[in-house]
Amino acid sequence: MGFIKGVLVGAALGLLFAPKSGKETREDIAKKYDDSKRTAGEYADKAKVKSGEMTQTAGEATENIKITLSKTAQDLKEQLHHASDEIRKEARELKDEVRSTAKEAADEVSDEVNKASDDMSDSDDTAEPVDPQDPTNPRDPIDTTHPVS
Repeated sequence: MGFIKGVLVGAALGLLFAPKSGKETREDIAKKYDDSKRTAGEYADKAKVKSGEMTQTAGEATENIKITLSKTAQDLKEQLHHASDEIRKEARELKDEVRSTAKEAADEVSDEVNKASDDMSDSDDTAEPVDPQDPTNPRDPIDTTHPVS
């Protein structure tokens, strides 16, 4: 805008100080004014076109960003859903594995208890009777040799 003003002022000063008649000077001023007006109009038209192009480009860029963000959000949602399903699956498998291991351990303990019980029953059937009053009896829970005061 400053350039256009400078051109107009320079042209006006040049015409005013030129050695021409008043009529010729007025015609030159009118011609320069028309030329400057036309040039300014051309610059304004170019600015409008560029402004429209920039507005359109900005609109397209905004739309592309929206599409990209929407797609990225959808991709993240799908990845989270997939990860959640994987975690759920692994948790179920782990729960089943723990349940199986606990059942196996319980079965082993039960087998050991039954075996020990059977061994005790077998040894009771073959053992000699023990006198509960005998101080050497290893099964006597009461120590009679050291009375409690």
